[in-house]
Amino acid sequence: MNNLKRLIPFALPFRRQLLGASLCTILSALLSGVFIYAAKNLLEPMLDATTPDRLGQLNLFTFAVLGVSFLNALADYGQTYLTQKVGQRVITGLRARLFAHFQALSMSFFEKRRTGEIMSRLTNDLSALQGVMTMAVVTSIKAPISVVIYVGIMFWINWRLSLLVLLILPPVALIIFVAGKKMRNASQQLQSQLAELNTYLQEKIGAMRLIQTFGTKNYEIELFERTNNESYRRTMQPVRIQSVLSPTVEFIGMVGVTAGLWYGARSVVSGAMTAAGLIAFIYAMRNAAASFRQIAGLNSMFKSAEASAERLFEILDTQPEVRDTPNAIDLSTRNVTGHLCFENVRFAYNDEREVLRSISFQIAPGEVVALAGLSGSGKTTISNLVPRLYDPTQGRVLLDGLDLRDVSLLSLRAHIGAVPQETTLFHGTIRDNIAYGKPEATLEEIVEAARRANADDFIRAQSHGYDTPVGERGATLSGGQRQRLAIARALLRDPKILILDEATSSLDAESESLVQDALNTLMKGRTTLIIAHRFSTIRNANRILVLDVGEVVETGTHDELLARGGIYSRLYQMQTFASKVEQNTKAATDETPLAPTKIPRSA
Repeated sequence: MNNLKRLIPFALPFRRQLLGASLCTILSALLSGVFIYAAKNLLEPMLDATTPDRLGQLNLFTFAVLGVSFLNALADYGQTYLTQKVGQRVITGLRARLFAHFQALSMSFFEKRRTGEIMSRLTNDLSALQGVMTMAVVTSIKAPISVVIYVGIMFWINWRLSLLVLLILPPVALIIFVAGKKMRNASQQLQSQLAELNTYLQEKIGAMRLIQTFGTKNYEIELFERTNNESYRRTMQPVRIQSVLSPTVEFIGMVGVTAGLWYGARSVVSGAMTAAGLIAFIYAMRNAAASFRQIAGLNSMFKSAEASAERLFEILDTQPEVRDTPNAIDLSTRNVTGHLCFENVRFAYNDEREVLRSISFQIAPGEVVALAGLSGSGKTTISNLVPRLYDPTQGRVLLDGLDLRDVSLLSLRAHIGAVPQETTLFHGTIRDNIAYGKPEATLEEIVEAARRANADDFIRAQSHGYDTPVGERGATLSGGQRQRLAIARALLRDPKILILDEATSSLDAESESLVQDALNTLMKGRTTLIIAHRFSTIRNANRILVLDVGEVVETGTHDELLARGGIYSRLYQMQTFASKVEQNTKAATDETPLAPTKIPRSA
């Protein structure tokens, strides 16, 4: 229950509403006891043939029942509304806290976990907690008070009969305890499986184009059926426990009720107990049994919620690997020039093989430096160290002489812009996406950035201009259009440092020309780091660093490196040869009609 106790600080801001809900709940429980007490005292004279005004007693009984019922209805309304309000506010606050915590976590956290699993924490686990924050709060207050009141009334009416009925409590308590432990384990397994299902669905829906292209529909259906059936099996585990628990408790309770009726009826026949007393006792016993059942269900609910709370607080307890130092320097108070320096930088992911080995180089303000090398040589890792997505294992990365670990993350990243190979566009309008890095930008600033990125013409040609929705992930735009929006976004941000992940590698010739022209505009006067995939796009870089197995093995301009005849020259020749073969193949295919295939006759 420790994790559930950690929810208390989220509810404390609403203590007035909680107090009101608690008072209404207590009042509702007390009114139930008042009803039984009044009913017994009014029923006894009404059932007694010697009472002179039995009709008056009946009317008094009727008005008493209606009055208590009306007050009870008001109390129930208050407790339901206030607990629902507090519960929803707590869940909303917890969801906001989780989302804010996600923003602070390092990239390594997201690389170790699947998106569907994280989404499950924000949906399935929070939904499980929502029941605790609403119905369980009421039940945990009302049910125990009701049990005390009803059992007290039972003893007030007939203590011997009460002891006989209460013999059922020990076995019921034992059953509830054992079922609760099993319920917690089953709930943990269920939430994990739901996260697995969520991950699977998200992955497959995102890959629908590939699935349909490859025609693997039947394979995917079969694979999903296995995952879906496993989710069904895990879902049924807590259902089976609850299905066994409720009727078992009900049966044991009925044994106690039957014994009570038998003994009570004998007492009425012998004159040791009045008929009205027996009716009131049965009513109190029935309500006490119902409250016991609520407590039994409450235990199962708390065990299930404990599993969800444990998964949620596991995330909230995760500390980011990359975070600000206590006295981090705010770059907004300084004149940043963009001078970058790597000093003996070493880096490894998750304590595995080193990706970077003693990397040292400098980039002067306004200089354009490209990183070249085979896949896995460390190019992307270097670009990830600049905005502190990771920290070096050893060595330092400096900006204007300041170790990046001594600089506040937000002020550092405010001076960095990036144009990735695959542009990320969010659901919203073109205007929203360009202004993503500078939400306060005016329309005039957005239009100017789009114009400089060669995007203004195609934007104005859209159905609603800058207010045109881009669709999910920019599905309504071409690759070149998406890249120009990314460049416009970076231009509007006006960063000192620019990171380009070969933004033209997947474009056709016409789109590449427009994007490259926009990139040239973007790079002017900025410290630029280019991750090179195609050597034709880095000819004009001031310097090219060639990496091999995490080390800088060559440095120079394009022409110098070609003349040296080293790794860069060999890679360039291989890429040039492959490009020529591709062009010749395409030209032959376009110009030469396909000859009809002759099928030889069988002998």
